[in-house]
Amino acid sequence: MSRKSLVFALFFALAATLAVGRARAGADPLAETLEGVVKQQIEAFNAKNLTGAMATINTQSPEYKSTEDELATEFKTENLTATLVSFQYVGHDDEFAVARVKMKITAPSGEKFVDNSIDTMMLFHQQNGAWRIWGDYLIGAQTLE
Repeated sequence: MSRKSLVFALFFALAATLAVGRARAGADPLAETLEGVVKQQIEAFNAKNLTGAMATINTQSPEYKSTEDELATEFKTENLTATLVSFQYVGHDDEFAVARVKMKITAPSGEKFVDNSIDTMMLFHQQNGAWRIWGDYLIGAQTLE
């Protein structure tokens, strides 16, 4: 291999390494936007702010009304706290985006609620130019001790 070929090969290897490093660092603006939507929902959930929580969900989602009803009841009867454990952007097509989201849900000691962690695949869809949660699929749940 000529010296010139070696320099080009090293240059391209370095460029590829930097590109992978940027991707791992979460430099994707869409991933950051979607994670922001999840964080906004968690913040509203913890504040028992029904309007704020519902603002993160696409109003055209088949789960919109049932989610609104469940949250309204939960905010009246439970004192739960949600914490984002991890957010992993999976990808998108021309219409939907997907992320794997893990959260921990806890209640103050003495409550009847069993603390747990949930692992979901969340689907996002734009509405009026803003990304919102379309729905989620529960992968697993684990009780915490």
